[in-house]
Amino acid sequence: MQHYDLLMIISSAPSNFERRNNIRKTWAFERSAKPRWTSVFLVAQTRNEAVSNVLLDEDEALKDLVRASYYDHYWNQTRKIQMGFEWAVTYCNFSFLLKLDDDVFVHVPRVLSFLSAPTTPKKMFYAGCHYANMGPHRKGKWMVTYEEYNKTRYPDFCPGFGYILSHDVVRAFVDTFSSLPFFRLDDVYVGMLASKNGISVTNNVGFELWHPPQYVCVPIKNTLVRHDVGEECQLEMFNLTIFPR
Repeated sequence: MQHYDLLMIISSAPSNFERRNNIRKTWAFERSAKPRWTSVFLVAQTRNEAVSNVLLDEDEALKDLVRASYYDHYWNQTRKIQMGFEWAVTYCNFSFLLKLDDDVFVHVPRVLSFLSAPTTPKKMFYAGCHYANMGPHRKGKWMVTYEEYNKTRYPDFCPGFGYILSHDVVRAFVDTFSSLPFFRLDDVYVGMLASKNGISVTNNVGFELWHPPQYVCVPIKNTLVRHDVGEECQLEMFNLTIFPR
């Protein structure tokens, strides 16, 4: 089994064909016969027969989809990462896993450089945009009832658009699934897994939840993963990683 320094698993909705294709054409395009990294998309089932048929063709042609047995839904993201982590430790040989959403840009060369740096831990590593002392919302879209979670603060976690886990951490999380109750908010759930396993979050400013308005489609000096990148920006940002201004 080929070893990868980095395995990227990308959560994607079934109908997001264009997003996946733009990612394949830009930062997820493999150029080496023996690449140091690879990427797959995590995609659930859909009740839309037309979309389902196109997905079957996409999977057959490109073979980079990891398909779930459950139906796609916003509150099934925790099931999606459980599926992705289980698939990764069962079928892949990797040093680090980068979990992503399909609306991000990734500066792959910088990520690889960061992971190979002597100062980057190779074990017990969980890194991203560090959220600390966050409390549950009791109203609105992300409302969590007291029955679901009765504490005033969540464990530290990284928002789900992108975070890195070392292989041993992914393995530990998979082993913990059966003993940690399901929680709807997938990024908080990963923080719960980390807390249960005694793993702390490493903050990295390269995981950009927000960016200055003048750099909408421009990676800045620390950019590793940028959230909320539209399809029109993917190619522009990718070109700037090859030909910086």
